[in-house]
Amino acid sequence: MSIDRISTGLPGLDSLIEGGFPKGSTLMVVGNSGSGKTILCSHFLYDGLSKEEKGLYISFNESKVQFYANNKTLGMDFDKFERQTQFAFLDFASFTKEGIQDALEEFLATIRNFNPKRVVVDSFSTISLAFEHQSEARTAIHVLLGKMLRSEGITTILVMEIPRGKQSIGYGIEESVVDGIILLEHKEDNILPVILRIFKMRGTLINREPHVCTINKNGMKLYPKQSLKLTYTPSKERISSGIPGLDERIGNGFIKGTTTAIIGPSGTAKSTFAFQYIAEGVLRKGEPGIFYTLEENVEAIRMMAKGYGYNIEELENNGLSILVGSVEDDNPDYLIANLAAEIKKTNAKRLVIDSLTAFEDKYRNEMHTIARRLVSLIQEHQLTAIITIFTTQKSGFEISRLNLSPLFQNTILLRFVEIQGRMKRVLVILKMRRSEHDESILEFKVSSKNGAGIVGPIDKDYLGIFSGVARRIGF
Repeated sequence: MSIDRISTGLPGLDSLIEGGFPKGSTLMVVGNSGSGKTILCSHFLYDGLSKEEKGLYISFNESKVQFYANNKTLGMDFDKFERQTQFAFLDFASFTKEGIQDALEEFLATIRNFNPKRVVVDSFSTISLAFEHQSEARTAIHVLLGKMLRSEGITTILVMEIPRGKQSIGYGIEESVVDGIILLEHKEDNILPVILRIFKMRGTLINREPHVCTINKNGMKLYPKQSLKLTYTPSKERISSGIPGLDERIGNGFIKGTTTAIIGPSGTAKSTFAFQYIAEGVLRKGEPGIFYTLEENVEAIRMMAKGYGYNIEELENNGLSILVGSVEDDNPDYLIANLAAEIKKTNAKRLVIDSLTAFEDKYRNEMHTIARRLVSLIQEHQLTAIITIFTTQKSGFEISRLNLSPLFQNTILLRFVEIQGRMKRVLVILKMRRSEHDESILEFKVSSKNGAGIVGPIDKDYLGIFSGVARRIGF
């Protein structure tokens, strides 16, 4: 039997709980001070008001004036809906233990007379403290708030405060009688401002992973995690690399829908390869493309393009999007969500992520998961992508990197070699999905006029320098 659901009002949350809260359920939002509990509840009520569903806010902590003023800065004008008799605010900010009975009677009378569809009680921690025994608090939730509000089809959120340092939720009695529990955790930095976890939601398949939330002038926003599911679908279509001399050595281009890792030390032209790939799609194929840089700014990318003779204005007018992300300021989930939004907005066909290694300093232990989410996003939108990865150069072609190779269909290694007293750039095609690729060590050059281009196999007299290539690749 299907369950009627109503939106949480919080962007990103509905998708984690099968479309919204079960209609008529009693829910608990718990968290420490400053974690966004009131803002989440405000979104919930305001969403209902926008759909002509009456809302009621019962506050034991914040005055009406404070509530209205704070929410107005977030773009939510509750005063307007009060004037339209769609919203009511019960102010029990000066509540005392002796007044618990009167407060509950006024609350229930307002429910009967006002007939709201959505109710928030903030905070139930204050009500619980007014009871001498836990059994009385349990009865208040179960009978007065639970049974009565459910019978009226009212969807209710109870706010519960968790003191800092305390691990348990509430007083150990509320969890068993509510239909759903959402925990908000306030963090101490800008990378992880607020974490939301769904612990319980009756009749609902839930995503229990921690999810990043941000709070700004538009209120709270949740960033659902990109799926870890990989859905690569084989294709016969080929996509040009944009590198002169490379396509014929990889079976006439990359297979559509694959992800290519280009790895190498600094200065080996990883970004140049990647940009030429995007430019090829925009200029010759009319394919929108995104160059997502995690290590540069927009002007640096534009200058690089101009240095290789590209008309950057023409590229951007015809489908090139340069997107900048900051690993120092933002969480990976936020960065991936912004990339997903840009993909949908531009209908991109090609994607470059330059460079995945930017995540490594802060997220070394999560690199495999981050890479997997990015590849999942690429496959979900059926993109053909290049991801650049920095590595230090060692002897021969030996590299030491995290074990990410199975995630990518194609792998190309770039590096410097010394031949007859001169430094040259070379590449090795380590892996190319469903292609008979050239296994030679290929020299390539980079010029200001043409960018990167393949020269050809290096002289056979120097191949002995690179013996055992395949055995010593640790990617």
